[in-house]
Amino acid sequence: MIYIGKSPYRVSLLGGGSDLDWFVKQEKFGICLGYSLDKYSYSVLNVLPSISKKGILEYSTREEYKNADEIVHPIVREVFSYFEIPNYIELKTFGFASGGSGLGGSASFLLSLLSSLSRAFDFRLSKDQIIEKACFLEIHKLSKPIGKQDQYLCANEGFNSFTFFEDNSVKKNILSNQKKEVLNRLSDSFYLIPTNKKRSSDSVLKTIKNDGEASQKIINIREIAVNFLNFDDLRDYKIEECFNNSVRDSWIIKKSISNTMNSTLSEQYDLIDHLIPNNWIRLIGAGNGGYFLVSSKVDQNKIKDISSKNGIKGIFKAKPSNEGISSFQI
Repeated sequence: MIYIGKSPYRVSLLGGGSDLDWFVKQEKFGICLGYSLDKYSYSVLNVLPSISKKGILEYSTREEYKNADEIVHPIVREVFSYFEIPNYIELKTFGFASGGSGLGGSASFLLSLLSSLSRAFDFRLSKDQIIEKACFLEIHKLSKPIGKQDQYLCANEGFNSFTFFEDNSVKKNILSNQKKEVLNRLSDSFYLIPTNKKRSSDSVLKTIKNDGEASQKIINIREIAVNFLNFDDLRDYKIEECFNNSVRDSWIIKKSISNTMNSTLSEQYDLIDHLIPNNWIRLIGAGNGGYFLVSSKVDQNKIKDISSKNGIKGIFKAKPSNEGISSFQI
């Protein structure tokens, strides 16, 4: 029997950074607004017979193991040790983007792995339990300097907002039907453009934590997100105006945080801004690489024409996913 776990990637829109574990503990709460992307990670596993002498893992490289503690891949090692997986596993992973892409790649991979293991070994983990264990493993067992927005946004379909509290509780914020309709309509004009620069998000986030001015800047980013969520004008054009202003204002603050941008990224940003008529452009993820998210003012055919004529490679529509994490067997 083959077991497959599947998880979307994510796009963060507002509140990014305020979910970081150290910030939440220091400032009492963090918040995020974003959506799951219709690009996915897959974990495909086969439980080997009890007579097997070793397990086989294939991701960006290949390794064999006899004991969980000798597995090189840190996430796989921690997951197998935590769940005390009794059988050797043959695991293959596939994904649109790797960790360091700015799209929540490590969270997407971990969620897909937990989903496949839960089905294979009948752990009967609910979606919320999978999310909670993914957060625990990355933040507390692996000591990654991250927050919880990646796990929560990847695991849930479409647009969502969450508040993260210092006692580790999480609240799902209510998005009005009007806001959801506007966000879904606007997302039809969202495009992602790769910077072709991979980086360790952990190192970027550690730099942010050590930036003496970062806390106040993240507080300001959090306030913008809260204000949008509390915005109560029901007129579509007013919601659209508030959202676009919120993203622009957040980006102005974010790009001033150390190690978010560099000269190469600034050149790429300026080129995109010059070529593509847009409402706003922002860098997705921790910074220093990944993808630019563009809210375009022109249609898809025009975007493709501009891209092909000006050497902008890899651009694609950033469509929301209509599903969260899932698993199945074949």
